[in-house]
Amino acid sequence: MRRSKYLYFTMALCLASCSMTKNIPEGEQLFTGLTKIAYDDAKDYDVKAYDEHLENTKAEVEAALATQPNGSLFGSSYYTAPWSWHLWVYNTFSGKESPFAKWMTKSFGRAPVLMSHVNPALRSSVARSVLRNNGFFRGDVTYELVPSKNPKKSKIGYTIHLDSLFTLDTVNYVNFPPAIQTLIDSTRQESLIKSESPFSINNLDAERLRISTLLRNNGYYYYNSGYASYLADTFAIDNKVQLRFQLAEGLPDAALHKWYIGNVDVNFRKSAREVLSDSIKRRSLTIHFNGKKSPIMPRVVLRNLSLRSRQEYSYEKYMESASRINATGVFFSTDFQFTPRPNTDTLDLRLNCTFDKPYDFYIEGNAIGRTSGRYGPEARIGITRRNAFHAGEKLDLNLHGAYEWQSGADADMNSYQYGADVSIEFPRIIAPFYKNDRVRRDKNGRPIRRRFFSTPTTFVKVSSDVVRRPNYYKMHIVSGEWTYRWQSSANSRHEFSPLTIKYQYMNSHTEKFDSVVTYNPYLAATMEDYFVPKMRYTYLYTSPTTKRHPIRWELTVEESGNLLSVWDAVFGRPFNEQGKTLFKTPYSQFLRLETDFTKTWTLSSSSRLVGHLSGGFIYNYGNSSEAPYSEYFYAGGANTIRAFGVRSIGPGALDGSGLGRQLGYLIQIGEMKLVGNLEYRTKLFGNLNGAVFLDAGNVWDFDDEFVENGGFPTTLKDLVKQTAVGTGLGLRYDMGFLVIRLDWGLALHYPYPTEKSGYFNVPSFKNAHTLHFAVGYPF
Repeated sequence: MRRSKYLYFTMALCLASCSMTKNIPEGEQLFTGLTKIAYDDAKDYDVKAYDEHLENTKAEVEAALATQPNGSLFGSSYYTAPWSWHLWVYNTFSGKESPFAKWMTKSFGRAPVLMSHVNPALRSSVARSVLRNNGFFRGDVTYELVPSKNPKKSKIGYTIHLDSLFTLDTVNYVNFPPAIQTLIDSTRQESLIKSESPFSINNLDAERLRISTLLRNNGYYYYNSGYASYLADTFAIDNKVQLRFQLAEGLPDAALHKWYIGNVDVNFRKSAREVLSDSIKRRSLTIHFNGKKSPIMPRVVLRNLSLRSRQEYSYEKYMESASRINATGVFFSTDFQFTPRPNTDTLDLRLNCTFDKPYDFYIEGNAIGRTSGRYGPEARIGITRRNAFHAGEKLDLNLHGAYEWQSGADADMNSYQYGADVSIEFPRIIAPFYKNDRVRRDKNGRPIRRRFFSTPTTFVKVSSDVVRRPNYYKMHIVSGEWTYRWQSSANSRHEFSPLTIKYQYMNSHTEKFDSVVTYNPYLAATMEDYFVPKMRYTYLYTSPTTKRHPIRWELTVEESGNLLSVWDAVFGRPFNEQGKTLFKTPYSQFLRLETDFTKTWTLSSSSRLVGHLSGGFIYNYGNSSEAPYSEYFYAGGANTIRAFGVRSIGPGALDGSGLGRQLGYLIQIGEMKLVGNLEYRTKLFGNLNGAVFLDAGNVWDFDDEFVENGGFPTTLKDLVKQTAVGTGLGLRYDMGFLVIRLDWGLALHYPYPTEKSGYFNVPSFKNAHTLHFAVGYPF
């Protein structure tokens, strides 16, 4: 019986294989993928950055040779499914005249990838050019067809012969006018082509672009990268290149002298064809529009326009101006036109700004799924008004509602919620004693460079929600914030909220609700009244994109209730007295700090090592002995310690395995958090990436007054014991705009004593692993 099953299975595979090749033309073969690309003649060089250059060259060569066969797994050129649904549909329905067959072929069919379409000879030639462009002038690429058992199928095997690498011997810049030569010499330290570095066409092109950008940023408006070329001598010294970067002959005079901005005309149009009849003029600036006054305050555009009259032209300032003006969100399009004045070195600027539609209407729908076991639909309907007060503001008003039902023991505690949000975003800083249009000058009267790298914003939002659970309670939630966002440099971002408020108040509740709360402390904690008036500051630093080993650091500092407590102290109530209220509700008073640091080590073009540290603490004082439940820290889950479920660790040495989901969700939080992660990420094939990770961390309280063994350890030995540790494997499918992540975590050490002694105290494998499905990288 078992032998007959194997026979049927083998016959099925043969039939499937035949169905894949039945329409292959005579003399053709179905391409089924690549074998592993072989490299030979790779030599060791005492050349700085050789390994990195070799890895980049291999990546370019493999990209030139990559071809997806039918049934490719995640876009891989090497791995395929044993049976291709798309090819089967094509073979079954293509050529048939019925509407259904045409629809199946068009919607699901994929034509067979034939060997003649792959054309390995042509691809080898392209890969050979890639080797030459990267300094392997004697390199070669050969291929062979690797037949399979089915004569109508074949793979391709490529062999890369690298041979010797040519490096740069000397680099000279010649034939440039003295002023341009001086400018180039002043930035030679920034050159991308230097003596002893590997020869690379990409670096040569990048250096030519750098010189072009350098000149255009210093007034040479008409210069472009095509005005200079390279002359290379590869015969004078073996395996060396003597390089000359030289200016072409016979260039127009306009490209070889500086240009300065003259008159500036700004046109505000509601449509591209609108004819403008009104204007405002001041010195060399003219604003054109229709009507009694400009449809937008000119300063909205002018403070974002870095190009100024009588200043030399700068490509960098032009790009900065275009980016800032477009970032206001008011205009559908912007167009910069530079026109030279005859017989002068002056460029007149005309800026055409066409307004976007003033209103946007939107409807959103979501499905809610909470870790607390609540599910349901949510809808939002809103309208957005651009340029609401003629100064680039964006006004948003929306109404929203949701219905949720509770799974498990509290399945009858269904609820519905409705509310409204109003927000305004101003493209400037709105604060007392601050003037956005003030020009700062140095002691010589010259204007100082702007303090903001991009347009700062002021964001104001107020929201109100009503939550009702029939037969249980009615709750009102009001929140608001006033936030400033600005960027002081290309790598530093700031966010400061002088006031954020969240107020939760239960208007009414029934005896039935009181009886439920008695036996469900989770509900009591999440639904208690609170008033949180906070001040928050966040700083974010990211390394320049050119860094090989970039870092990311974020720091958030929050305080709550201090200003109110000082106000109460003025009227005689002690600062440390508890129970002081506002709107009949005690207000929270605490200090909260959280920081997050990530460093990425680029090991090769396809692999990285990522280190991550996250920590924080919250200190309650004055009017509060405890912070609101939502302000505490937790560990476990898809983004922290992946061998454990969300909120299933801590605090400290607490064993939460017997608490149950809701009670554990309530208790397993802490006033301090410390989490560390180390993750190796590598490309597997196609768009599929893999990861190996090691996670460690926990949360603690300052003491164990409320949770036994939850206090922070007093010795390093106890800290090690109370740090949960887990490892695991992960898969990431990179769709370009979205990363889908699957992580399998395996616990190595529980932060509390178990029945198993020693550091690796996991009692059984069955309960020691967790699977997480998430979107995006964890850090």
